[in-house]
Amino acid sequence: MVCKYSLVILSVNLKNSTYEILEVYNSNVYRVIDTQSTCTYILKVCPEYETQRYKHQFKTEIDVLSKLNSFHAPRLITCFEDETTQYFVETYIPGTNARVWKQSYKGFVKKYTLLCDILDVLNALHKIGYLYIDLKLENIIVYQKHFYLIDFNACIENHAHVAVMASQSNCAPELLTLNEKDIRCDIYALGSLLKELFGLSMFFIIFLCHQRQERRISKISTFKFLLILHILIRILLVLSICILSVFFFTKGTSTTSTFDAYYNHHKSELFEKAYQESNSEDRLYTWISNDWILDEVYTNEQASLFLIKEAFKTQDATIIRYIYDRVNLKSFSEIQAFALVYLKSDAKRIDQCIKEINTSSLLLQDKLEMMNQCLQIALHEEFKISLNLVNDFIENVNVEQLLKYTDAFENLGCNYLEYLLLLKNKESEIMEVPEIFIDNLKGKRWNDLYAFWRSFGGCKM
Repeated sequence: MVCKYSLVILSVNLKNSTYEILEVYNSNVYRVIDTQSTCTYILKVCPEYETQRYKHQFKTEIDVLSKLNSFHAPRLITCFEDETTQYFVETYIPGTNARVWKQSYKGFVKKYTLLCDILDVLNALHKIGYLYIDLKLENIIVYQKHFYLIDFNACIENHAHVAVMASQSNCAPELLTLNEKDIRCDIYALGSLLKELFGLSMFFIIFLCHQRQERRISKISTFKFLLILHILIRILLVLSICILSVFFFTKGTSTTSTFDAYYNHHKSELFEKAYQESNSEDRLYTWISNDWILDEVYTNEQASLFLIKEAFKTQDATIIRYIYDRVNLKSFSEIQAFALVYLKSDAKRIDQCIKEINTSSLLLQDKLEMMNQCLQIALHEEFKISLNLVNDFIENVNVEQLLKYTDAFENLGCNYLEYLLLLKNKESEIMEVPEIFIDNLKGKRWNDLYAFWRSFGGCKM
């Protein structure tokens, strides 16, 4: 559609040329059509009333476009003039400016393409001795999967000493002074462009681009190297995530295979592995409710010991009863006694359980756990049990061995002291705290309990 802006066009005399105005961008820039070739171009004009600065930049842009050799920039077509105005024609690049494009594009691959295309133009520009100065998204056009840099009217010669006013967002500090300008001005603007495109994900490169002039990156090749390094790191990160995903997928597949071998092929020796690899949330309840525990598992002593320990961890009497009624614990009298403490708890059963623990061949960690649970049940139910049995257990174990299990040992001391506090107003054969606790426990819970105990006039053994 032909747009006519008569008030502006009056100053543009194209009667003796083959160009016809299609659209007016501003008073000095037009989109035109060559009536002979039907090609569309950009026409820029410089009337004689313009400032000397504008006229200088107009001639600079003509010089730049005539020398610049880059696919990603417009080309100079022709120059001509009349009595009052100078003109030049350059190729027209249709498309959208990069700021509008960025608002709708959510990926990052094309952003790297944008940088590569713009670096190609800047590199070519620097080779012919010019600086671009005003690098911003508005001056970049997106067209047919490529990015093009336009508007070279702000260019200055490399190593010039003129003061230049660029856009605030990409203006290197030295542009506002008469200091020498060089490639580092464009490097500064590249840093601002990176910040707009990638945010803080390229913080290190942006930081190097926005240093003071003497400390800033001084070569486009260095900038390219850092950009490639960033891309490689990003690729490695994506590959690492993919590898980890494959690993966890394989692990999940392995879990399914282990369970399949155990359950469907009745390989009871794989029970513990299949059980441990299954979902940890309400694991034992899930296995019981789905009837996944094979009969062969219940009859195996080691598997039975494993199952009853898992049942104890739930502290659910119903589950403990279910497992206890089915497993084979003939060789583990202490485990049977402990189970009965949960199922039919009274002081006598707790004392019997502690006796069994003292003489059993269980691991020290298991003994400490069971002893703690016995004391906790006695506390909860306010049973009167014999602490002599607990003292016998403590005296028969090397202190260094106890200290290997700091948390369980401190829990034992705290449970012991809480039980003494419970019995403070009752008759008991022991109302003293074993020195092994006093000498070795330093945790906050213990210190608070012991201070409370001492405030009531408690003593140590």
